Amino acid sequence: MSLDQRAVRRSVRLSANASSSVLPAQTDDVSYASPPPRKRGKVAVDATDLPPLLSADEVALCTTLAQPKLPFSLEEARAHLCHVDPRFETLFAQMDLKNYEELRDGQVKELNLFRVLTTSILGQQISWLAARSILYKFCRVFDPSLAPEPDFSLLPKEQLPFPTPLQVLDATDEALRNAGLSSAKITYVRDVARRFGDGRLDVRKIVAMDPEACVAELVQVRGVGRWTAEMLLMFAMRSPNVLPVGDLGVQRGMVRFYLADAAGLTVSAHKRKDTLVPDAAKRTCPFPSSTLSLADLRLRAQGQKTAKKMYLDPHEMTALAAPWAPFRSVACMFMWSIEG
Repeated sequence: MSLDQRAVRRSVRLSANASSSVLPAQTDDVSYASPPPRKRGKVAVDATDLPPLLSADEVALCTTLAQPKLPFSLEEARAHLCHVDPRFETLFAQMDLKNYEELRDGQVKELNLFRVLTTSILGQQISWLAARSILYKFCRVFDPSLAPEPDFSLLPKEQLPFPTPLQVLDATDEALRNAGLSSAKITYVRDVARRFGDGRLDVRKIVAMDPEACVAELVQVRGVGRWTAEMLLMFAMRSPNVLPVGDLGVQRGMVRFYLADAAGLTVSAHKRKDTLVPDAAKRTCPFPSSTLSLADLRLRAQGQKTAKKMYLDPHEMTALAAPWAPFRSVACMFMWSIEG
C-alpha cells in the first residue's frame, strides 16, 4: 500500500450508537481521509479556574437531545445538484444517502454529542478496525458485563453502552491505558468529558449555532481540529453546505468527478444500490471557472499533487464546488464513494 493510500485510509472514525447518534457513515466502515491533527498551542487551564461540575441529570441534558430534524429538503438538494451538473443524476441513481433519511413513525434517535466527539478522538490516526477494538475496550472499562472479546455481529459498535462524562472523569489513567488509549488521547478524552461535565459544552447550544461558530467552539477542545468539527457538522448535525477542504478523500473524489462523464461515474460496490442505473443524461457536463484546467486535473489524478501533497488546494476546491452551494455537504457524500 502506498503512502498516499495510507493517508486516504487514515481517518477519524466518527461513531455513535444507532439509538443515540446519527452517523451512518460509520456503520458502513468507510474510511475518510483525515489530515493529521495539527499541534496547536492551547493555554493550560488551572483546575481551580474551571466551572464546577454539574449534577448527573444536568450533564445528561448537556450531552444528549432528540435527533434534530433534517435542516433542509433532500429533494430540493437533489434537484439543485442534478440541475447544475448531470453527473449527479447518475450518482443519485446509484447510491442512497442514508444519513439524510428522516425517522419513520415510532422511531426514536438521540444525538449524544459527547459520544460523537469522544469516539472521533478514540479513532484518530488508526485504522477503523483498531478504532472499533479500542472503542469496545473503552466501553468495557465502564461496563464490565461486556464480554472480554467483542462479537460485533451480536452487538454492533453503535449499540455499545457508552459512559457519561462524569464516569470518564472518575476513571483512572491506568484503566484507560489498558483500553488502548495513548497518553494524548487520555488527555483529550478527559478534556471533552470535563467540558460537558461543567457545561462549557452543551449540545443544546451547539445545534443552535451557525456552522462557523460551531467549528470555532469545537476546536477549543483538545484533540479536536477543524476536520473533526466539520465531520460532526456533516454527519451529526447534517449541515447541508460544509466543504471539508482538508479531506483527501473529498479532493480525490472531486478530481474523479470532473474527469468523468455522466456515464463513466461509479460509486464503490458496498455503497451501490442493486437497482439498475438509468442511461446517463445527454446534457453537457460542465467544468466550473477555475485556475485549473482538465489537463491539470488529469495530472493530479496521476499523482502530481500540490506542493502540500494535496489533490486540490482549498481555493481550487472552493471554486470547483461553487455550483453545488448551498448543498456542498450532500455532494461531498458522493465524492467519498466515487471509484477511480
